[in-house]
Parts: sequence; C-alpha cells; structure tokens
Amino acid sequence: MKKRLALIILALASLTFASPSFAQIKNVKKDENKKPEIIRDRFMLDFFHTFWNGTPGEIDANKFHPGFNVTGMYDFKLPNNVPLSFGLGLGFSYYTLYSNATLGADTNGVMVFTSIPEDINYKRSKMIYTNIHIPLELRYRHACGFKISLGVRLGLTTGITTRYKGNNPLNPDEYLNIKDFNIKNKQKFNFDVYLRTGWKFIGVYFSYEITSLFTKDKGPQLHPMSLGMTINFF
Repeated sequence: MKKRLALIILALASLTFASPSFAQIKNVKKDENKKPEIIRDRFMLDFFHTFWNGTPGEIDANKFHPGFNVTGMYDFKLPNNVPLSFGLGLGFSYYTLYSNATLGADTNGVMVFTSIPEDINYKRSKMIYTNIHIPLELRYRHACGFKISLGVRLGLTTGITTRYKGNNPLNPDEYLNIKDFNIKNKQKFNFDVYLRTGWKFIGVYFSYEITSLFTKDKGPQLHPMSLGMTINFF
C-alpha cells in the first residue's frame, strides 16, 4: 500500500512539473508561428521643406526652407484585430523662412517684411518658428507594412525669432550679426492638419497650418505648408 501511494504521489509530482514544461513548449511554438508586430509609430522624425503661404509679393523667398518635427506617440489599438488605431502624444516643430527681407515692427507696432536693398551684401536673413503640440491621428495599417494616418495638432507657439548676418541696410559700412527674439503680435496657439503614408519604417509627410503665425492686421498672415519624409524608429 505504501509503495502504491508513493508511486501515485511520484506520478502526480511528475505531471505537475511536466505540465508547465509542456505548456511552455506549446506557447513557444505558438509564438514562433505568430507574425511579428509591424512598426507602431511610437517615435517619429519628420524632415521637410516648407512652402510659405502669405508672404508679401515684393519679397523673394529662397527655394529651400528646411525644418523638422520630433514626435512621441502612444498607439491605441482597436479590439478584434481591426487594422485601425488612434495615436496621441506630444511633439516639437521647427520651421525656417529664408528670404531677401528682414522682419520687424513698423511705427504702428505692426510686424512687416522689409526688402534688403540690392546693393547691400548679406549672408543670411531668416525667420525661425517653433512650437510644441499635441497630435491626434487616425491610423490604418496593412499586414504587408503599408500604412496611412490622418491627424490634427493643437500647438503652443514657443518662439518666433529672426537672424541677420550682413551689412547694415541703414549703414553699409557696419556689419551685423544679430538674432532678434522680440517679435511681437505672434499667435499663442496654432492648429494644423497633416497626413502620413508609407511602408514600415519610412514614409511621406504633408502638413498645413490653418492658423496664421501673427494676429490678424498685426503682421503678415503666414501659413506654413510642409512636405517631406518620415522615419519611424519603433
């Protein structure tokens, strides 16, 4: 009797220790057959060129205005393996505008562009616009890696500055290298729409800012429209 009891206990113990091992092997096989999850677009870099709508006709803007976005987002998957999800996060944008003009306040305190005389030698005249924003987007992904997302962003303007390097338009014998942070009448908040599409870790990016950079009647009504590429890290 004791021998039978010992054999039963030994058998139960063997099953107890063997079951997890069997389940673990089963799970490993299941995981091996499972398709790897495609990139979820949690951290993105956008590199783009900006077309500036609303610049005065008398100034000549350069052909290339580089900028970038850095965005971190959380991806909210929909249930039942639906290929749609929502993205929500936080981002930072950096825009540039190169031209043959300087930006400053006139006698009425209105921000205006003033063309640099042709006989003045200068190396650089640019405006820099930055903001932080909260993006919200609807995302579609296919198992092959194709993806497309449409989103909106509500942002807070963190700065509009100008940079000038060259001879002083009012005194050609004087050389200036100045950065002006005292830009008036800028909008505190901004709102834009954007679109991304691509395959796996790389894509194409487009955005348009609906709000202008400056208050109406207090500055040029500039609307940046950007086109570029996106790199997704994970």
